[in-house]
Amino acid sequence: MTHMTDLLTPHLPAGITLPEPLERAWAWMEAQGFGFTNEHGYFLTPYPGNRQLGVVFSPGESLTGRFEPGEPGHGDLVPLGEISGDGGMCLLWNDSGTTRFVALSSDGEAFLLADSAVDFLRLIAIGYADLPFSELLTGPPEEDEAVAALAPFRAWVEAEFGTEVPAHWHTADPDPFNTWVSSLKGW
Repeated sequence: MTHMTDLLTPHLPAGITLPEPLERAWAWMEAQGFGFTNEHGYFLTPYPGNRQLGVVFSPGESLTGRFEPGEPGHGDLVPLGEISGDGGMCLLWNDSGTTRFVALSSDGEAFLLADSAVDFLRLIAIGYADLPFSELLTGPPEEDEAVAALAPFRAWVEAEFGTEVPAHWHTADPDPFNTWVSSLKGW
């Protein structure tokens, strides 16, 4: 079990488990030495260095200000980490028993990232430095440094899961997570 899993598991709502491919990816990241602890907690990335060049996993992320404890939907979401420098986060979503990967941006946009753990890993391996809006997923990454930093992770994802990492991602239309959040929040 990874250090990330050890720290995150006690905070999982009933009925939600961490997908095995995600745990395998975290084990790879930790084996590369990409995890670190500072005064703000534990952080894990699929790339080396201190600069944010993609997702930053952290068991310390919170739904505060978005979904409060006791509110409908709170128990169906697990924050996994930051996906943009402005505080946008990726989460596990328990969609009526199906685990999906979703995003909540800092400005309130809610969008589906992937329907499975392997697809989520494929997405982050592309090399997007920031995922603040769903529209950015339809084009190639903008930062060559992020694409290069994620090359070893991209190769690992392709070899480990026998899959291909595309040049850019796609968006869901209509977006089921956006629809779900809108129905709960009245947006």
